[in-house]
Amino acid sequence: MAELLLVSRWLDAVPAFVAAHTSRTTAEPVRLAFVPTASSIYPDRAWVDYDRRTLRGFGYAVDDVHVEHLSPDGLAHCLDDTDVVFVSGGNVFHLLSVLRRTGFDRLLTDRVRAGMPYIGASAGAGVVGADIGPLGLLDDPEVAPDMSDTTGLGWIDEVVVPHADGIVVGKNVIDEIGERYAADHTLRFLTDDQALLVSGDSRSVIAS
Repeated sequence: MAELLLVSRWLDAVPAFVAAHTSRTTAEPVRLAFVPTASSIYPDRAWVDYDRRTLRGFGYAVDDVHVEHLSPDGLAHCLDDTDVVFVSGGNVFHLLSVLRRTGFDRLLTDRVRAGMPYIGASAGAGVVGADIGPLGLLDDPEVAPDMSDTTGLGWIDEVVVPHADGIVVGKNVIDEIGERYAADHTLRFLTDDQALLVSGDSRSVIAS
């Protein structure tokens, strides 16, 4: 059963989610696998650095997992030694392309379906849905020219659209996503201070 926390931008909902899904003590901090892959094409990754600092500030042992540079066995070992996976923001098309190319999409799907808690921020939230095509108005699809289709990981049957308050991308972009894609996709718009909490078939929008 999938246990997911899908955040748009801010991480205030993370501590309660982690506490509810892990049993480590303060003497043995929660081990969090931090996947910055979505941002690896950008020279400035200030938002990723902010997320990493915030998570360490919560008291977690945060270890970067650079998916592009690890073998399948190495990726599996990283997940063997972690309590929670955190996939940060960036470009969702680049992220999905790398996950597919390395096989990390299948490995991560198996672990999440077996109960490993997953936190996705922005692109890390969007990639788990049914399709990332509508997110082409937020992120440039051209960074992943090898992508043959835009089917997401499919852990939920919705398309998570982060930054829906328009502060990051502009409200006109958010409105256009709704106008173009609402007829063919179930869109889940999340503002920057919201998160989608998923537990099996149960879903709720919470503050974050």
